[in-house]
Amino acid sequence: MKKLIRTTLCCLLLLCSTTALYAQQGLQIATIFQKYGNQKGATYVELSKMLSKEWDITHYKSLKLDKAAKALPDIYQCLEADKQNAKKIKEVITNGEIQSGYYQLPALKGNINRFILFRNGKKGDATLIYIEGEIDSDDLVTLMFSKE
Repeated sequence: MKKLIRTTLCCLLLLCSTTALYAQQGLQIATIFQKYGNQKGATYVELSKMLSKEWDITHYKSLKLDKAAKALPDIYQCLEADKQNAKKIKEVITNGEIQSGYYQLPALKGNINRFILFRNGKKGDATLIYIEGEIDSDDLVTLMFSKE
């Protein structure tokens, strides 16, 4: 029975990773989620379609690394590549490194907006988020900072 459950979970993970690749096609940060998502000290969350119709989000991925020092060079490299074609909503740079960034990527067909959010924490942690959907930048900011 345990073997059946493990096999089923593995199949679901493979299916989710295929969906994730489609959602982030052409983005370098997709490699960060793949490379670091299953490592010790990582919290990886992926939600799609059923996230919320009221928020108009069709795909959400987040990766929080408790000890991000080894991953930061990869993350910075991918962020630099992906933000070349993005609209910079907000970016904080300290000592030449991005501490936090909020970028809106070019929309996909059908008015599907895409966002990358990144934060390098003071305690050595880092968070990378990818959001896709019809939600606009203002609504996303409201959603992120609402206290409800």
